[in-house]
Amino acid sequence: MSDLDISQHAGLGDEKDIDTTKVVAVPADDEDTIVWTERDEQLKRSAIRKLDWTLVPIFGAIFMMASLDRSNIGNANLTGYKVDLGLVGNQYGACVSVVYATYVIFEPIYSILLKIVSARVMLTTSVACWAAITIGASFVQTYEQVIGTRILLGVAEAVCAPAIAIYLTMTYQRDEYVRRQTAIQALSALSGAFGGLLAFALNKITTGGLHGWRWMYLVEGLISAAIVPFAWFVIPNTPYELRWLNDAERDVLAKRAVMNRKFYDERDRFDWKFVRLAYQDWRTYVHAINHFGIDCTLYSITTFMPTLCAGLGFTSTVDAQLLTIPVYAIAATTFVLAGVYSDKFKLRSPFILFGLFANLVGYIMLLAAPQVGVRYAGVFIASIGLYIPTALNNLWAADNHAPHFKRATTCGTIVFVGNISGAIIGFIFTTQTSPRYIPGIKFVLGMTCMSILCTSVLLFGTWKKNQNKKAAIEAGAPDDRSLGDKNPHYPLFL
Repeated sequence: MSDLDISQHAGLGDEKDIDTTKVVAVPADDEDTIVWTERDEQLKRSAIRKLDWTLVPIFGAIFMMASLDRSNIGNANLTGYKVDLGLVGNQYGACVSVVYATYVIFEPIYSILLKIVSARVMLTTSVACWAAITIGASFVQTYEQVIGTRILLGVAEAVCAPAIAIYLTMTYQRDEYVRRQTAIQALSALSGAFGGLLAFALNKITTGGLHGWRWMYLVEGLISAAIVPFAWFVIPNTPYELRWLNDAERDVLAKRAVMNRKFYDERDRFDWKFVRLAYQDWRTYVHAINHFGIDCTLYSITTFMPTLCAGLGFTSTVDAQLLTIPVYAIAATTFVLAGVYSDKFKLRSPFILFGLFANLVGYIMLLAAPQVGVRYAGVFIASIGLYIPTALNNLWAADNHAPHFKRATTCGTIVFVGNISGAIIGFIFTTQTSPRYIPGIKFVLGMTCMSILCTSVLLFGTWKKNQNKKAAIEAGAPDDRSLGDKNPHYPLFL
């Protein structure tokens, strides 16, 4: 949408039931002249509700199916997957990990392309491609074919996480988007429970000459394909394009966007200098290393939890799959609560640290306790911190990096480095060490300690930057928006 379009949207509404004398025309380049009225606030709440009820369900469904189609190999492993494909040694671990070889390469690219290409095109194309690949995966016969489908799956699914996160930063304000992201990503947690139920049900199917895991891939691919037309119809490229907004609501959203230009300016255009700025900022590297440690926990639990549960002494495949369901339910609940309170208090690091310490306690219990009940409790406690750190670490970086293309480069780099953990985790949680995976648990325990240190460094560094900004403002520093996050009047979230 052009500057002229935004100016028009931020001007007078055409609704008959709106008191248009309270709606102020907004100059495209001067947010300081905007008057925000009580009527604007009412219209904003109405418009945001419509955005929420559109974006959270469709993005949640996309996120859930992406997570499910990528990690369902864990449930497949309990239903004859390795036997049917003749996998030997650690070939199964290679199949788990290879998806991230392409996944990590394309995530930073997709982060930058989102604003250039458009969210609707990128996300719907992504879903259509991975749906077709997942359906094809139900018919693979050899190790080489599995590797091929997993590599292609990584290319297609790499759009999902960075595109949705960056889109939210373009649509909502800084104290609004984390709770939306956690609600969306909570469906990823529920995908684990859904995957367990689906695997339980489809494992009983023997018709059509397909084993249960093949039916699982086929059905999940078809569900993903069904999302495509809905995604194309409802995802707006900008908030103002949402189909069910009235003119007055569009005006208010445009007005709000102008007022928020210090943190996100829709007029930003790509320039390589913003990429350089991202890589000249030490925080990019600390966030990225932090994300690597965080994602080691995420991918180890989501991929290998069915086998970990089987290692608790439940020999039945069905019991092991069903045991994962309450664990994911706890993970989703704590995740959503953390998102709500993180936005409410405008704090990120305390919630990241809470999640990491939960991981730490859970892994120690899994490592040290011989009792089945204690180890299962350890899985529960570790799951409390399963999703909180991975979402908040990336969005914490989004909060504190500007302008847009510096933010997109930083966030893309963070998920790039973080998802390298997915590429190696299958070689650490090896078939030979299942079902307890003691060496793997020791590794992620160390990575969790590293992430606690990284988060602490970022917290102190951010606090120090805010102190310097405060001193600069007291000394009379101007509000220079061209400085991005280096602007003294751009406060950083802790």
